[in-house]
Amino acid sequence: MHEAAGSIIRPGRRRAGVLTLFGFVLLAAQPSRAADTPDAAAGRTIAETGVLTGHVGCSACHLMNGAGQPDVGIPRLAGFSAAYLEQQLGYFAADKRSNSWMAPYARMLTQKQMQDVAAYYASLPEPPPPENDPASDGLRARGKEVFEKGVMANGVMPCGGCHGPAGQGMGTFAPHLAGQSAPYLLEQLRGWHQGRDRDPMGKMMATEAHAMTDADMQAVAAYLQSLPGPNAGAAK
Repeated sequence: MHEAAGSIIRPGRRRAGVLTLFGFVLLAAQPSRAADTPDAAAGRTIAETGVLTGHVGCSACHLMNGAGQPDVGIPRLAGFSAAYLEQQLGYFAADKRSNSWMAPYARMLTQKQMQDVAAYYASLPEPPPPENDPASDGLRARGKEVFEKGVMANGVMPCGGCHGPAGQGMGTFAPHLAGQSAPYLLEQLRGWHQGRDRDPMGKMMATEAHAMTDADMQAVAAYLQSLPGPNAGAAK
């Protein structure tokens, strides 16, 4: 029996063709590792000049060294994990975290640009604590006590249980707090105290801060601002 050309595919040929096609589909489905690798140098450019003509970059508020502006409550970014920074940019862009300044900027960025600028700020050493800190020693001492031991009588758990004994954080779950701006920290704590979730991870903090007195919130914020990060002032 003769086969008409092209009418029948022999079993061996069928199998080879299917395997070849399957292999091609697998290769096509694989993401480009080079494209997904965060580029801190590209992130530096975004921080410096932004991504759209006529718009300033991140450094206009957070500075090129990521120190922020503690006097006016603009947070430090240097020393945060890249994963946490990228997560928060995503929250701003998706309106899962409300902020009239950050949301428009985050929406300008592609996912890759978020990765890049997060990688840039995460690569920077933490700046040293401010030299002219107006907080008293007594206030910082109270903050240290609350941070390390909590206020168990009021249901306030030790902050260090999630944020680390030195305020170093735990990835995207609990951010790095050592050296953060006291006005910024106090603003966030007061928001949680009033019941604001802030972002999808905020329900735990809202519960925690609700039980804190304003005096203790001020004390914890002052203590954390005074802490040097593990790489404060070090060149990378």
